[in-house]
Amino acid sequence: MQVPTRLDQYIETSKQQSFEKDFHLGWEHYETWEEATVGERAPASHTFTVVAEDIVSYNRACGETDPLYTDPEYALEHSPTGEVLQHPIFATTVGFYSVGSSGIGSWMRTPGARNPGQLIEINEPFREGEVITTTVTTRQKFIQRGKHYLTMFMEFHNQDGVLKGTWDCSLILPASKARIAQFVNA
Repeated sequence: MQVPTRLDQYIETSKQQSFEKDFHLGWEHYETWEEATVGERAPASHTFTVVAEDIVSYNRACGETDPLYTDPEYALEHSPTGEVLQHPIFATTVGFYSVGSSGIGSWMRTPGARNPGQLIEINEPFREGEVITTTVTTRQKFIQRGKHYLTMFMEFHNQDGVLKGTWDCSLILPASKARIAQFVNA
């Protein structure tokens, strides 16, 4: 499924340009509900190096216009941190980028998935220049009212081991590759 061209205006950074936005491509390699093992814990596929353009682009895509969020030079002089500020859910950008398109947690890209709830906790803001490593733990897997739920817990640590934040990510998923194929080929 192609991403609508009207969204191209938000694709500004090198990470965004290299990130596959069509989640129908390569879906065969995504971890499925059937394959997920509760208690499994592993590092995500990629690290995320925080650069100002990532934060600014995310903030602008959220509709932010305050220069503390959109202008690094202005933020240098006026923000409490001396850096551009970020929206708390910037963590989702780090999570999606880090997880990748195969292995643990890749089910978050599954076509046909629905979002019943998320919990993001930020311990401290991500800082420009930090290299963020994401650790993924498969936390829950259950069926309720005939729907297949899967929850993973992501921990975001910087290069010094400081916990920057966490994300409890839950989705309702098609249970098998055969069921996912029905969504992809619809």
